[in-house]
Amino acid sequence: MKFYFAPMEGITLYPLRNIHHEMFGGTIDKYYTPFLTAHHNFHFKKREKRDAQPEYIAGFENYEEQIVPQIMANRPDTFLWAAREMKKLGYKEVNINLGCPAATVTNSNKGAGLLTDTEYLDKMLGDIFMEYDKDVQSASNADARTLPDISIKTRLGFTDEAEADSLMRIYAKYPVKELTIHARVREDFYKGQPRLEAFKRAAEVYRNEGGKADICYNGNIFSADDLAGLDATIKSENISSVMLGRGLLTDPALARVLSGGDALKSEELREYLKRLYEEYAEFIPEERNVIFKMLEHWAFLHVHFEDCERNLKLIRKARSKGEYFAAVNAIFHDCKFV
Repeated sequence: MKFYFAPMEGITLYPLRNIHHEMFGGTIDKYYTPFLTAHHNFHFKKREKRDAQPEYIAGFENYEEQIVPQIMANRPDTFLWAAREMKKLGYKEVNINLGCPAATVTNSNKGAGLLTDTEYLDKMLGDIFMEYDKDVQSASNADARTLPDISIKTRLGFTDEAEADSLMRIYAKYPVKELTIHARVREDFYKGQPRLEAFKRAAEVYRNEGGKADICYNGNIFSADDLAGLDATIKSENISSVMLGRGLLTDPALARVLSGGDALKSEELREYLKRLYEEYAEFIPEERNVIFKMLEHWAFLHVHFEDCERNLKLIRKARSKGEYFAAVNAIFHDCKFV
């Protein structure tokens, strides 16, 4: 079983990827970047482009295979431009975002918003993969190509899981490298239990329609028990990989645990948090903003400490680096680590 670190906007940036890979990355096969928006004037925001630049990547032996840029686009030409830009940076795969549920994204007919118009989605993918096929056929070898391989991350639909049938028939038509299915519809956002039966049916439809890509499962894996609960579905549908998002933010060692390794240790988490702060401080100018970034992690990590609400309040109230680390030291000292 392969494990992937899911893209999470504003969180899974290069500081996190670099540090997580060095400390826990032995069981993570791929890290996906937060989406890079392919704007209609053919440019990336400076912050987004920096996140994909090889000079900011540290510790990866083969970053071009271990890191996958995810692209947000609603036109074939902008997607293809963005994919070619990533190929120039050395990446061997890019991912099409068809799953982001945020209203600011879907209202622009991007992310999961593209799932509402299957006719347009089919045409868009058709145009993209027509160029991909031309690129493959004209290149003498993989290095001569101008486009990387293309994978897709999708949901089961926008409002109804029954929409998955038509979506899978579309995806099966194209030479997708890998198909990640988040077992929810857009209207679920990240709430409730994943729709496992709908996921299983979607995988069956995709295979029955001739889809050849590996299928990756995504949705609510926080523990070994959660993965065990998927065992029958994984075996029956020949699932090759699992994408972990909030589970890895809650437990950075989760993939290690799922692979039969040791649970997260207190000293590991302490070092992880220290290094994250230091890396964020390199490009975030104000201490308070660095603390805000760390609070995004504490929203997940606080579950490792019992009876810690008072200490968490001190972390949230910190206004300087000194106050923040004093509060962090206190929570490790005063609260039981679980």
